[in-house]
Amino acid sequence: MAGLTATVARERLQALIPTDHAVIAAEARHDQTRRELDSARRVQAVVHEATRPSRSRKMALDHGSGDRIVGLDAKQLRDSARALCRDHDVARTVLSVLVQNVVGSGIDVIPAPRRRGGKVDRGLAQDLRDAWDLWWDRPEVTWQHDFGKSQQLLFGGCARDGESFFQDLTGRIPYLDHGTEVPFSIEMLEADLIPLDFNDEARNIRQGVERNAWGRPVAWHVYKQHPGDGLYWKAETKRVPAEFICQLANIDRIHQVRGLSMFAPVMNRLRDIQDYEDSERIAAKVAASLCAQIIKGDASGYGSSKDPVTGQALEAAAYRALTMVPGMIGDDLLPGEQIEILDSKRPNPNVAVYINDQLRRVAGGTSTSHSSVSKNYDGTYSAQRQELVEQWGAYAMLGEFFTARTMRPIWTRFVQACLLARIVRLPRGWTQRELMAAIFVRPQMPWIDPLKEALARGEMEDRGWQAPQQNILLSGNDPEEVLRLREDWRDQTAGQSTPQDTNPDDTRASRRSLARALALKEPE
Repeated sequence: MAGLTATVARERLQALIPTDHAVIAAEARHDQTRRELDSARRVQAVVHEATRPSRSRKMALDHGSGDRIVGLDAKQLRDSARALCRDHDVARTVLSVLVQNVVGSGIDVIPAPRRRGGKVDRGLAQDLRDAWDLWWDRPEVTWQHDFGKSQQLLFGGCARDGESFFQDLTGRIPYLDHGTEVPFSIEMLEADLIPLDFNDEARNIRQGVERNAWGRPVAWHVYKQHPGDGLYWKAETKRVPAEFICQLANIDRIHQVRGLSMFAPVMNRLRDIQDYEDSERIAAKVAASLCAQIIKGDASGYGSSKDPVTGQALEAAAYRALTMVPGMIGDDLLPGEQIEILDSKRPNPNVAVYINDQLRRVAGGTSTSHSSVSKNYDGTYSAQRQELVEQWGAYAMLGEFFTARTMRPIWTRFVQACLLARIVRLPRGWTQRELMAAIFVRPQMPWIDPLKEALARGEMEDRGWQAPQQNILLSGNDPEEVLRLREDWRDQTAGQSTPQDTNPDDTRASRRSLARALALKEPE
């Protein structure tokens, strides 16, 4: 029985040995595969040099979503940007350049109501234009700013603070006088009035914005008073539906709701420029205080004897001051003494080069042109034109953004208010969208050489590539106003010897002759 049991055990053991070997082999293959995968991951992680750790370079970390970053930094960035624009001339220049080229004196609206495929209704357009011109002077609730200044404040706040807001107020509002016959006003709001620290997960409120399940703002929670008013401020908010609040924000990431300052990438550089200039100014002041030194002569001449010139004991005349005036002669020097003018190496000739290079980077980080920020317009026509053409794309993007987020909503509410007050009437068969058709006139790219620009635009008009109205708009004028003024001039000069319009064919011929003459000149 024992022998049988041993035999059975041996047979069973022999049967299990191949299975164990197979399991061991499979585990070995699995371990090898895992090691190869780990090695591949490690290799993949350091393929890019930017991902390799280094003692001298810190690896960048992701601090979360756009909203989380806004919650961490927006308040401090806003305060820092305001301080820079308040005290730093370069920051102030950057802000002014942005406002001048994006908004200018104010983006205007030229009404162009028309049926689909039809012509512009001139009478209806004139009625809207008259109401718009009247409303332009008092568009906001305080009556302190016209619409051009309101646009500058809104866009300037967006660029500096990261965002700005305005509320639509249409119809009869208690204790509000709209100021014109159009029952429509806007209330401009700074970013401080929407609290960044107001969060309520139960109502899906984050950073003062109440959103639906898709992330679309449905309401804004607004402070009733500005939090910077001081002792009498109360942290009370009111809920305003999102359809009445328009936000103009500098957004960089998807699903980000609140904006960040455009000065964020260049704040440290601006502070460095300020510190460097301050140190150079102090060094120049110290250098200006140092004038000259007297190199003493033989030590034996400084005993207890008297000065042969003044008769004063030398011990009592240890300190001598020479008043430096033009044409002075140092005639009170002792034998062996000489005056050495101190060379302070100031002003530093490299300051302008260094500051100019830093301003170039500031301009790149704030979507402005270097020549406008540095106020340095050196260069040929081609170089200046190239910079202007490249930079104007950035201004056009910001201008379209401002038009979409501010001008179109305001124009829509304005036309609706005109209909509400019966200032204009919707013609039979028209839709409100057809009535609201308009042209938004943004600041246009300036001319570097007016003659060359005019010749180019005239040539495009002759070839049919542009309409005369487009050329007039590109010059910043209203085509209707230009036609009216031309007709008025003809009426005033009728029967007089004032030169009138020339033949269009002769004008084209002379323009082409002038263009050929300019082309023969040497390139700049």
